[in-house]
Amino acid sequence: MKKLITSFLALALVFTLTIPAMANPFGDVPADHWAYDAVNKAAQAGLLEGYGDGSYKPGQDLTRYEVAALTARVLEKVETGDAEVNKEVVEAINNLANEFNKELAQIDQKLANSKVVTIFGQTGVEYKDVELEGNGVKDGEDGKSVVYKDPFTKDFDDDDNDYVDASNYDDDDMITAEEYFKHFADFNVNVDKDGMIADLDIKAVGNYFGNYGNDEDGMNESALELDEISGSITTEDFVATIGDEQGLEWKDYLYFNDDDIDGVIFNSENAQIALGKRDEVRDIAVKYDNLLNLPVNAFVGIEDSTDRNVVAGLDTAFNLAGIEFAGEVAANDTDFEGQLARLGMSKDLGFVKLEGNLESTENFTGIKYDTDEDDGFEGTKKGYDVKATTTLDKVELSALYEDYDYAIESESETTLAAEVKEDNPYTIVGVDVFGNYEYALESEEEIRYVEANKDLGAVALTGIYDYDNTDNLADKVVEVAYAPEFNVRGIKLAPTAKVAAIYDIDNNQSINKEAGVDATYAVNDKVTVSGGYAWADKEDRVDDGMEGEFTTAKAGVEYKVTDSASAKINFEKADYVNATNDAEDFNTQSITGGVSIDF
Repeated sequence: MKKLITSFLALALVFTLTIPAMANPFGDVPADHWAYDAVNKAAQAGLLEGYGDGSYKPGQDLTRYEVAALTARVLEKVETGDAEVNKEVVEAINNLANEFNKELAQIDQKLANSKVVTIFGQTGVEYKDVELEGNGVKDGEDGKSVVYKDPFTKDFDDDDNDYVDASNYDDDDMITAEEYFKHFADFNVNVDKDGMIADLDIKAVGNYFGNYGNDEDGMNESALELDEISGSITTEDFVATIGDEQGLEWKDYLYFNDDDIDGVIFNSENAQIALGKRDEVRDIAVKYDNLLNLPVNAFVGIEDSTDRNVVAGLDTAFNLAGIEFAGEVAANDTDFEGQLARLGMSKDLGFVKLEGNLESTENFTGIKYDTDEDDGFEGTKKGYDVKATTTLDKVELSALYEDYDYAIESESETTLAAEVKEDNPYTIVGVDVFGNYEYALESEEEIRYVEANKDLGAVALTGIYDYDNTDNLADKVVEVAYAPEFNVRGIKLAPTAKVAAIYDIDNNQSINKEAGVDATYAVNDKVTVSGGYAWADKEDRVDDGMEGEFTTAKAGVEYKVTDSASAKINFEKADYVNATNDAEDFNTQSITGGVSIDF
C-alpha cells in the first residue's frame, strides 16, 4: 500500500513540475514548508482540491477513497494525452487504477449523479410605471387602460374590423397602464436521468413591495408565486412540450392557429395529445396517425366551457395511378349534427398542374378555426373548384373556377391570376421587381400590385403600384429610405429617415414622413447609456381614420455591476395626435427599471 501511495505521489509530481507556483490555495500549508511549492503546483494542476473549509490537512492520513479520487484525476490527464506522461508512468497509473478499481467506480457513479440536475437562471427586482392619457385611451383586460402601440395599424388581424374588443389583444399590439414594484425569479432546470431529459423554464413572481400591487390587479403582495412554466420533457417514447400559446395547426376548422393551446402537448411516433385550459375553456385534442397501419389518421377535439363542442373525424392521403388524393370527413356537436366531407385531387403533368376539390359542409361549428374574412372556414359550404397552374420562367399563372353555395349566398366565379413572388423577383438593371395580378371574370373584380426595390447601401428606393377596384384603391407610391450606422467619438448612431409620396386614384398627393435616431454610448466597461427619438407624420396608407402625427422619445442607463449582475433604468414618452379625430389622441409616459442577478 505504501509503495502504491509513493508511486502515486511521484506521478503527481510529473504533472506539476512544469507549472509555475501561484498563491497558496490552502491556509494550513506554511510558505516555509519544504513541500509548499509541490502542494501549490499539484493544486494548480487540478490534482489536489483540499477540503470544503479551504484547508489541506497536511498531517492527516489519506483514506482509500481519497487516493482513488487522486488516481481518477491523473487518469483524466492520461486520457487527454498529456505530453508529460511516458510509458512507465502509464503503467504505474494503470496499477493504481487496478488497486482502487472499486473506489473509482463509486466515484464515477457519484459524478454521474451530480450532473443529473442543472439549474441556472436570473433573479432580481423590477419597477414599472406606465401612465396613459387622452381620448384615445381604451378599456382593456381586467379593467386596465390600453392604447395602440402603433396607432397607424389598429387592425391587428387584417380583417377590416377596427379595434372593438380591448380584452382580445397581444402585448405586442397594445401598451397597458400598470404600476408595480416586484421581486422575480426565472429558473432554467435541466434534468437528464435514466433516459429522460427535461428542460424547463420556470418563472416566479410576487412579493410586491409597498403599495404597489393589490388583489384587484391579481397581484400578491406576500410570497413569491409560480407565474409561468414552459419547456419540454423528452423520453424514448414521447416528447412533451409545456407552455402557453402552443399550436397544433391541424385543420382550418380544428385548432388552426399557432397559439391555441395553453397547457401540454404530447408527441409520439404516431400520436399527438393536447391538454389545455384558457380562462374557463378547457381543450382536449387527440390525433392518431396510420390507424390500423393504414394511411388513415383519426382526430378528436373537445372544447369544454359553458357549452361543449366536440369535433371528430378521419383524413387520408394516397397516390393512385399517379394522382394524389386527399380526403377527410368530420362531424361536430355532442350529437354530431354538423357534418363535413372533402375530397381533393391533384395531378402534375409537368407543363401544368391540375387540382380539384369537392366539399359538402353543413351546420358545422369548428374549434378555434380560421376566422380570416376572405379565406377562413365556412360552417356551411357545398360545391367544387378546379384549378390549373403553370410556371413560365418566374411567373406563376393560374386559372381557378369555383362554384359554391354558402349559408347566405352562392358564388360561381372564374379567376385568372399571375404572380412573381417576392423571394424570387426579376432583376432589371439592378432593380428587384415582383407583384401579382388577379381578375374575376364574373364580378370583374381586379387586383394589381407591383413593387420595385433598389438597394444602394444605406439608401433604399421603393416604387409601388397598388390597385383594387373593390376598395376604390389605385395608389402609386415612391419611397426613399435612409438608414446608415456610424460611430462618432465612441457614440454608436443609427439614424433613419423615410419619405413616401403617394398619389391616389384621383391623383391627389399625400406625403408620409418619418425620421429618428438611436444612440448608444459605453461610458466605461460597466456603464452604458442609450437614447432615441422617432417622429412620423402619415397622411395615407394607414388604417382608416388613423392619419396623424406620432412621436416617441426614450433614454436609458445600464450599470453592469459584475459579469452576472446588472442594474438599469429606462424612460419613454410617446404622443399621438390624430389628423381628423381627437377622440383617438393619446400620450404615454413610462419608467421601468430594476436589478437582476444571473446564477
